[in-house]
Formats: sequence, C-alpha cells, structure tokens
Amino acid sequence: MRAVQVQDIYLLARYIAGAEQIVSDLGITIEFGTDFTQFCSIPEIQPERHPVSPIFDPLETAVSASNGFWLVGYDAAREVVLTQAIKLIRIDGQSGLLDHLRRNLADYRPYGDKLDISKSKVELTPRAAGLAGDACYYGELWIKKPYRGGSLTAVMPRLMFAVAVLKWSPQFVFGMMEPMAACKGLAAREGFMHLEQGSFQWQQYASNEPVEEWLVWTTMDDFLFNTRVPLGMLARLYPDRGTAESNSLGRSNVA
Repeated sequence: MRAVQVQDIYLLARYIAGAEQIVSDLGITIEFGTDFTQFCSIPEIQPERHPVSPIFDPLETAVSASNGFWLVGYDAAREVVLTQAIKLIRIDGQSGLLDHLRRNLADYRPYGDKLDISKSKVELTPRAAGLAGDACYYGELWIKKPYRGGSLTAVMPRLMFAVAVLKWSPQFVFGMMEPMAACKGLAAREGFMHLEQGSFQWQQYASNEPVEEWLVWTTMDDFLFNTRVPLGMLARLYPDRGTAESNSLGRSNVA
C-alpha cells in the first residue's frame, strides 16, 4: 500500500472543496468535531434519528480526538440535517479484520441492547478477512428529509474518506450496511468498492431470526482511483428531489 503522495494531497484538497461547494449550494453549513460526548447528544434533539452506535460512544469504546472525528450539517435555521462519523482502528497484521471483528463484535453491534452477542456471527471472504493495518470505520450517516435520497448520499461519505486519507492515510475504510440499502445501490453511492453479503448475523434475544448486515469496504488506492470521477457528476446522478422516502435504513438513514 503506497503512502499519500504530494499530488494526492493537492487533488484531495480540490475534492474536499468541491464537496463543500455542493453542500453550500444546498444551503447547508457543515462543522467538524471530535467531542463524541457532544456527538452522542444529537439524537436527543433529533427524535426521528436513532441513537449513536457503541463504536462511536465514548461511554462504550475508546473514541476521542486522537482517533476519530465527526461531521454535522445545519440548515439555515441551525437545525441538524445530516451527521456522519469515522474512527481510526489499528488492526494487527498477524490476525486481520475477521479476527478483530470477532474479538470486538460487541463494539460494532447496532444501537440498543436487544442482541445476544455470544450467538451472533461474522464471516468474511478470505481477502476481507486478511485486511490489516491502519483502518477507518465509517458510520452514523443520517440525512434529514427533504435532503434524503439526493446528492448528499454520494458526496458526504466521500468527503469524510478524503479527510481521513489526508489525516491518517489508512489502508482501508469499512462499514456495515443493511441488505436492502445495499441492494438499492447505497454501497456504490457512498464509494465502497467491495461488498461482503451475509457477513454479519446479529442474533436477537426476542426472536430466532437474526438481523443481517453486510460489510462494505474500500482500500485507500480504491478511493484515490475513484476521485477521478467528479463529485459534480455524482451529484447530477442523484439529484436533490425535495421529497424522500420515510423508511428507516438502520445505520444509514439516507435513501
């Protein structure tokens, strides 16, 4: 895995500026932060938004300015209209991503305490299982109506990836996604190049039917390759419609 080059820094700076312009044109102001206690308080003023997942909750896992940051978007009335977060995770090269996930599965569980972690399972392809080194876990993408379903779904994750690459030069970025969202194309919209179907089976206490999630991931080289596609073109592929579906997509309420 190559390091970030000078020309990458220049291109990523322009990429970030392009993302900020698209967001600004929608009348949204974005702010970055590293106080995850503050980030976890956002659902208290956004009743339609689910609580923050444990991986980004400082009461449950080690997350701070040293290994994470978040982004919040506000409309003209200073109402929260989007959130997302990313966290640096160092994965031992002797074990790999699969071993890391199995040992820390409780940290990655969806919000709430309705799951039996001891009976929950994760399986990955050999390539994904062996991923190691500095990685970033991405999540908490939430977009409020009427912005949901438009250009922000494609622009915001890539903005976070770009900042993370400049800050940490991670080997890869990974996240989790509900199957329906993935089948609707959310993984491609967010910029993930790889999808592990059926990878997470979260066992519920109240039901024998597990809750399924899929791993999504992309390498730094994948991401830098994809920056050749202008964000303006992606924004045109997903025009802002002014209306949106009201169904929840769990970790990523954005469709």
